[in-house]
Amino acid sequence: MKIFVDSSFIIALVNENDSLHENSLEYIDLIEKNECFISNLVINEVITVIGNKIDLETATSAFDLLNEIFHLINEYEIKDFNSKTMLFYEKHGTKLSFTDCSIIVDMHHHKIENLLSFDKEFKKVEGINLIL
Repeated sequence: MKIFVDSSFIIALVNENDSLHENSLEYIDLIEKNECFISNLVINEVITVIGNKIDLETATSAFDLLNEIFHLINEYEIKDFNSKTMLFYEKHGTKLSFTDCSIIVDMHHHKIENLLSFDKEFKKVEGINLIL
């Protein structure tokens, strides 16, 4: 199964003080047993938040882990990526972040239906199976 993994899940997994950390641990087997994807924008969010909330060393370790475990989608290889993302952003009225909307574009482009995220707003997006 192909799964796109959102930054909210990864941040909760890495940050032991996150209120969703324990919940995230329940899904480690799912990540280990499936083909999981992230994008450059997800890496950007994860490293920024981990660096700000924890420290640089943890952010660096998280970066190494992301590169080791996940398949990286280079969203900028998608023609008109930012324009397509902006259309989703406008459609959802800022209830989803620009990065969240970029995930939708990535998922549709790469025919990935499953999303591992704590962001419940994704439930409203057609064609996405929110795992959490």
